[in-house]
Amino acid sequence: MKLNYLVFFEKFNLLSLDVVTGACAGMCFFADLMKVNLSWKIYLLLALAVWSIYTFDHLLDARKVKGKALSHRHRFHQDHFTLLLGLLFLAVSSGFVLALWFLPSLRMFGSGLGLAFLIVLSMAILRIAGKKTAAVKEFSTALFYVAGLVLIPLLNIDLSFSSNYWMFFLGAYFLLAWYNLVFLSYSDSEQDFAEGQESIVTVLGIEKTRKLLWSLTIIGLFYLVVLFLILPSFYHVYTLIWGLMLLMHILSFVEFPGTNNLKTRKRLELAFTLPLLLLFF
Repeated sequence: MKLNYLVFFEKFNLLSLDVVTGACAGMCFFADLMKVNLSWKIYLLLALAVWSIYTFDHLLDARKVKGKALSHRHRFHQDHFTLLLGLLFLAVSSGFVLALWFLPSLRMFGSGLGLAFLIVLSMAILRIAGKKTAAVKEFSTALFYVAGLVLIPLLNIDLSFSSNYWMFFLGAYFLLAWYNLVFLSYSDSEQDFAEGQESIVTVLGIEKTRKLLWSLTIIGLFYLVVLFLILPSFYHVYTLIWGLMLLMHILSFVEFPGTNNLKTRKRLELAFTLPLLLLFF
């Protein structure tokens, strides 16, 4: 039974479904903050968009690797390249049709399409530039990730009903997403070096990346205290959830490499689903 669970989790992670779940939970977090009610259809569109972008990126990485990939993720995308490419085409085409059908206005459709275009353009520029811009890949990915979470809630916000306190969590969520991506690059650094993949670690090196993670840790803990001090008590539940997400990342970083990679990824996957607790309040 335990073995089946581990196999299921591994496939769930390799297919980037953990990222999809975390993104939907993140949009729920901001929608609740902004007092915006979103249809399940919006979450379905976000899930399709996030899965498509991450799968496209992983397929490109897998194609770039010469020979048999060392990492499970790249090897999985190599072994199932044709199938995943077909599913990617299906996800993109169905997402486009469903967006035209589900989204209530051309403004929302155009905004989502524009953001998708910027993401793909950014990915193309980073790949063409190669090592020169590899250090900013995690930064830009975190930036677009947060933009994707807040886009639809922001387009539906009622400014006369909602306060502006949600803005404090934009920087908080960006810092968390960046921390996550830098740490994952740090934990996968040996494989990236061996496969010739470019990331922030292959540019800055192990030691400088570790110092960056410690800097993000200190900034994050300081910002957590600031949020508790300056926000009204009503918003403490959001601060607490974000704080728990941050602390789970910090714990994973401090323990690494004392814990195995699978246990670390399970913890980080759980961290990004914590905003779903808001459904019970």
